[in-house]
Amino acid sequence: MQTVNLTINPRQQFRPYLESSARWSVLVAHRRAGKTVGVVQKLIKCALTHKRKGPPLRYAYIAPTRDQAKDIAWAYLKDYAGKIPGTIINESELKITFVNKAVVRLYSGENYERMRGLYFDGVVSDEDADIPPQAFDYVILPCLLDYDGWHTRIGTPKGKNAFYKAFVKAQSAPDSFALMLKASESGILSESALGALRSQLTAEAYAQEMECDFNVGRPGAIYARLIEAAYREKRIVEFPVVDTLVHTTWDLGSPSNTTVWYWQIAGREIRVIDCDVGYIEGVETVTQRVAWMLAKGYAYGKHILPHDAEQTERSGRTFVQDLRDAGFQNAVVLPRTADIWNGINGLKGLFPSMVFHARKCEKGIEALEAYHTKEVELGKLISSEPVHDWSSHTADAARYIAEALGCGLVKFNTQTVTRAFEDDDDKPRNRRQAKFSFGGWRR
Repeated sequence: MQTVNLTINPRQQFRPYLESSARWSVLVAHRRAGKTVGVVQKLIKCALTHKRKGPPLRYAYIAPTRDQAKDIAWAYLKDYAGKIPGTIINESELKITFVNKAVVRLYSGENYERMRGLYFDGVVSDEDADIPPQAFDYVILPCLLDYDGWHTRIGTPKGKNAFYKAFVKAQSAPDSFALMLKASESGILSESALGALRSQLTAEAYAQEMECDFNVGRPGAIYARLIEAAYREKRIVEFPVVDTLVHTTWDLGSPSNTTVWYWQIAGREIRVIDCDVGYIEGVETVTQRVAWMLAKGYAYGKHILPHDAEQTERSGRTFVQDLRDAGFQNAVVLPRTADIWNGINGLKGLFPSMVFHARKCEKGIEALEAYHTKEVELGKLISSEPVHDWSSHTADAARYIAEALGCGLVKFNTQTVTRAFEDDDDKPRNRRQAKFSFGGWRR
């Protein structure tokens, strides 16, 4: 085999990471710090120096979308790898094959199921806060087990989400490496460059993007502050299931995109006791889904489905028909609402009455924390609209709790819940503010 002499010149701030042998790493770094270059160098170094028996080495770089992966890392990877003799660059597959047959390939976080069943010697998750947390638990981690592969998360803060939790854990966990680079401390950007950024960014944006402040919430976050309040008030805890009916609300999609929330009415509380998010091994069909849910042992009330459950599928049947035939006779369909903000504001109003089971609802809570809006132009107006991403299926299913109570499908002994917006950060930009009444919706 041809001998390759490899020289890597990392920024000194990332040298400890490249020299680390820790299996689990989390890099929190300000914008333009060079974190993507650092992980690309690590991928190439490992691809050409790691030794083990078995099939060729295989590494993955993951960004939230395929386009992001290509835009962020592909040029760096091609530039560095292209200088190494014997390298094969595959543009269509975004794949680099080195002379020793080791492969580095780019993947999409939103299509993480594409990696299921593969093996990896190392994986990088870039902009980790925007990749579904279940991607690691259900797909990436199993892919690392065969050959004791490593995993690196990188990004900038976007609130106290799964990325934040991973960083906190990495600071003290064995076989872990944690690095935080703040712009005021790293010495990477000049003071004039930082001054220019300060003049353009809000104080909150600068603290988040440049000073790596996890206390600044994700821009446009819809439920994050309500969840923070629930943590403070110890309404996200572990508790027993009470002796009352368990209702479910669903958002439908592929097996990996279907979400089911399980909840009870207990006095003046809504107890959210469980949540199924993402792919469940062996649950592909409606019959398998019902069997999975029955095995939980809950005494079920109503199974509340979105309006698209009545759409006729290729089989000539609807989802609600299939669900009833599979054993859930008490499946009902929500009426269509004219405005998604009705349900969102209704759920906000319910939050002070909601208690979540910390362990069983962990993935669902992470999705609610990540659910956010973006500004869109509607003619001459600018409106904030919810972003459709990995978190939206779970957030929609939670919103249906409010809609089910609002239209009377499930009764709650509190007659009216209103949401008073305390400041502009909590308001939709188009100021659509609904008052939620358990007799229905009213403007």
